[in-house]
Amino acid sequence: MDANGALIRAGKSSQKTSLSQVALKAALDRSDTSPKTGLRDLPVELVQDIIRGVAASGSAGDTAVGLRAIMLSNKFLKGAVLGEQSVEEHYEFLQPLIGAFNALKPHLAIHQVNSQMLALMGPKQRRGQVTAALGLADGGWNKAQAIVRLGAGLMTLERSQQQALVTAALGLPEMMKATAIAVLGSGLGALERSQQQALVTAALNLANEGNKTKAIAGLGAGLAHLSESQREELVTAVLDLARGLHKAHAIAGLGAGLTALERPQRQVLITAALGLAGGWDKAKAIAGLGAGLRALERSQQQALVMAALNLANEGYKARAIAGLGAGLAALEGPLQEKLVMAALGLADERGKALAIAGLGAGLVALERSQQQALVTAALNLADEGEKARVIAGLGAGLAVLERSQQQALVTAALGLTDEWGKAEAIAGLSAGLGALERPQQEALVTAALGLTIEGDKAEAIAELGAGLTALERPQQQALVLAALGLADERHKAQAIAGLVNGYQASRVRDYLR
Repeated sequence: MDANGALIRAGKSSQKTSLSQVALKAALDRSDTSPKTGLRDLPVELVQDIIRGVAASGSAGDTAVGLRAIMLSNKFLKGAVLGEQSVEEHYEFLQPLIGAFNALKPHLAIHQVNSQMLALMGPKQRRGQVTAALGLADGGWNKAQAIVRLGAGLMTLERSQQQALVTAALGLPEMMKATAIAVLGSGLGALERSQQQALVTAALNLANEGNKTKAIAGLGAGLAHLSESQREELVTAVLDLARGLHKAHAIAGLGAGLTALERPQRQVLITAALGLAGGWDKAKAIAGLGAGLRALERSQQQALVMAALNLANEGYKARAIAGLGAGLAALEGPLQEKLVMAALGLADERGKALAIAGLGAGLVALERSQQQALVTAALNLADEGEKARVIAGLGAGLAVLERSQQQALVTAALGLTDEWGKAEAIAGLSAGLGALERPQQEALVTAALGLTIEGDKAEAIAELGAGLTALERPQQQALVLAALGLADERHKAQAIAGLVNGYQASRVRDYLR
C-alpha cells in the first residue's frame, strides 16, 4: 500500500472530530509539498481525522512517536499538525516528558517498569522490555515480578509479545504463576482464543487451592471476553473450593465480571456467598459482588444488602458496605438509605471510614442530605489516617458535591499533618480536580509540591495527572518541573508516567467527543 492509501485507510477508521478546518486549510496553503505525493488532493476533513486519530492513540508513547513521524514525513503534514493548536499543544507537552523518561529508563531495573511506564514507550522500546524481562533467570522472583508488571500493560503489547508473555507466565513456579495469571486477567480481551484458553486451563489445574483461588479471582476481570463454556468452568471451580476463605475470594473476583454470566450462574454465586459460615468470608464475597449489582434482580440486590447489614461484627459489616458502594447507583432508594445509615451508625472509626470511603464511589446516586451526612461524618473523624482514607474515597464523587462540601474536604486534606495521609488524600481528590474552583486546585498542587518525602510527592504528582487538563498552565508547569526535579529515578519515572498518562487520557476523551 502506498503512503496515500495508508493515510486514507487511517482516516476512514478514525473518529469524527471538531478540529478547526480553517487552521488546517491555512496549513495546506502554506505547504510546499511536491504535487507528486498527492497529499494536497486529500479532503481537508480526512487529513484532519488522520491527525486526530494519531493524537487519540491509547498510548502516550505511540502518540508522541506517531505525531513526530507525521511531522518529519513532509512539510505538508508538519504544517497540518502545527496548524491545529490543540494537537500542537498535546505534542509539545508529551515530547519533553517522554524524552526525560527515555533518559531514565536505563537506570530502572526491568522489574520496576510498571504498566503506566510501559505506555510511555514506543513499540521498539516495549519489544526490548519484553525481551529483557523474558531473558531474566528462569524461576527468579525478579522475572516473575517483571512479567506481572508487563502483564498489567498487556493491551499496549504486540501479538507476539503477548504470546511470549503468556508462555513465560505459564512456565513460572506455581505461586508466581497464579499471581501472573491473575494480573493477565485484566487483559484477556487483547489475547487470542488459544491464549485465553491456556490461562483458564492453567488456573484450573493449579494444585494448591490458595493459588487456584488467586488465579480464578484475577480472571474475573476478563470474564466478558471468555466463552460460555470457560465461564461455566470457572464458576464450577469456585463452587468446588473447599475452604470458605478461598471460596469468598474467588466469588469476589468473579463479581467484577458478573454482567457476563448467565442468570443461573449469578444465582449460584449469590447463594454460595450468602451460605458462607464465616463472617469475614461472607463480607468479602458480598463486597466483591457489589461491582456487579446492576446485573442482578431486585430480590438478589436486597438479599446481599440485608446480609451485609446483618453481619454482627462491625469490621466485617464495614467491609461489605464499602464493597456494595461500587454498585450503589443500581440500588433503589430505600436500600441506599439503609447502607448510608448503617455506615454512619458504625461506632468503630476505622470501620466507619472504610464504609464511607467505599460509598464515595456511588455519591452521585445519593440525595443531597445523604451526601452531606457522609461528608460531615468523614470530617468529624479524629484519627488522621482514617480521615485521609475517607477523604480519598469521597474524591470519586467530588463533582456532585456542593461547593461548601468540596471546600471542606480540600481544607481537611490540607490540614493533615502526616505526609503519607496528606499524599493519599490529595491523590483521592485528584479524581474530581476538574470540579474544583481555581483556588482549591492551586492549593492542592501547592500542597503536593510541598511534601518532603520523595515517594509521597511522586505519588501525589502522579495522581494529580488525572486532572491535569483542568489546571491552568502555571500549575501544570509546576507539576512537570517538580516531577523532573525528583532525585530518585524510580520516583521520577512514576511521577512522569502519572502526568503523561493522565494528560493523554483527558486529551483522548476531548478528541473523541
